[in-house]
Amino acid sequence: MKTITTAVSALALMSALSPVAAFAIEPAWVGVRAGTNGVGGEVGVRILPTIVLRGIGQGYDYGYDQTIDGIAYNGTLKLGSYGLQADFRPPVVPFYVTAGIFANDNQFDLVATPATNVMIGNTSYTPAQVGTLNTKATFDDVAYFVGAGVKLDLGPIETALEAGVYYQGDPKVVYTSTGLLASNPSFQTDLALETAKIVDELDAARYWPMVTLQGRYKF
Repeated sequence: MKTITTAVSALALMSALSPVAAFAIEPAWVGVRAGTNGVGGEVGVRILPTIVLRGIGQGYDYGYDQTIDGIAYNGTLKLGSYGLQADFRPPVVPFYVTAGIFANDNQFDLVATPATNVMIGNTSYTPAQVGTLNTKATFDDVAYFVGAGVKLDLGPIETALEAGVYYQGDPKVVYTSTGLLASNPSFQTDLALETAKIVDELDAARYWPMVTLQGRYKF
């Protein structure tokens, strides 16, 4: 009796999973992408008629200048992420919704070498006392994305525009100096005050706008 029950249960499970199994290894497309999280590529696999699972890798380094609390920095935004997104694609309509999880390597690097006196915290310091100011801001190792997209099919080619929010957590800032007072306790206190201002400046980046233009070749 136990053997019969087990066999019936196995058949029932196989029947329940058969729609998934039919689509589990069906490739959907390979593609390229470019946007606010960098440039990269993706591979799509259709696991259900309306569900596509995507593997994504993307990154880029952007140089820029930024002034924070009166100090001019040369900055580099280093973008890097790879992960999975799942799309819900209703039939007929060109719109879809998507969500994903990513290993996140995004960071800001800021460098300043003042040529005149600058305020650090609540105190004015000379260039020799300050030296070079180095800032490294990182985010959570894991980020989450929720968004929506619109696609256009041109035979085997699909183009898509996708937008959403990439949540990467609060910035973690390390702020250091190479100047004569680098190890001075009072200067370290002022550095801590300046670090808090940099955190406030970069705080909005935890909700990173992820907008991506994609081109895909469908199988």
